[in-house]
Amino acid sequence: MVDNNVYIDHYYSGEPALSFYIEDGSKKILFDTGYSDTFYTNAKKLGIDLSMVTEVVFSHGHNDHTGGLPVLETIFKEQKPTIIAHPLTFYPKQACEEEIGSAISLEELSKKYSLQLSKDPVKLSERLTFLGEIPEIVLFEPRKQVGETKLAGKFVPDYVTDDSAIVYEGKTGFILLQVVLTVG
Repeated sequence: MVDNNVYIDHYYSGEPALSFYIEDGSKKILFDTGYSDTFYTNAKKLGIDLSMVTEVVFSHGHNDHTGGLPVLETIFKEQKPTIIAHPLTFYPKQACEEEIGSAISLEELSKKYSLQLSKDPVKLSERLTFLGEIPEIVLFEPRKQVGETKLAGKFVPDYVTDDSAIVYEGKTGFILLQVVLTVG
């Protein structure tokens, strides 16, 4: 639905953010909501009815992936999707004292949506799985700090342990949908 590329003669909007729409059988999944309402604008141009989404899955809690959350209220009136994410996704986040986390708090979300917050993998459909917390298992690729997360009332270094992915198990192998964080 959104990324930072736009292609000639396609007339969709882009932004430095990410959002995917994925269908697998009866499952209709929105993976991230980008930075604004651009995912929704592009969905309308593509003829995709986002009110039919069954799950909204988040790769991690930075605002370029959760910024479109407030738009969900305009899309889902009665039947609301389940929100699936790592447990740390909706904690406050900052970088250089600037807010970079979700526009909606965990407390607000829990009043409006069914939440499935998990460090463990979550089966989304027959072929799609949210991976939960991806363990750091190699020493040559250590996690890098990206700002800070507020835990137990104070900001601590954020190594983005909430960063996750969706994997699709196809007939010929696996396809990994993951956001790659780059740190300057």
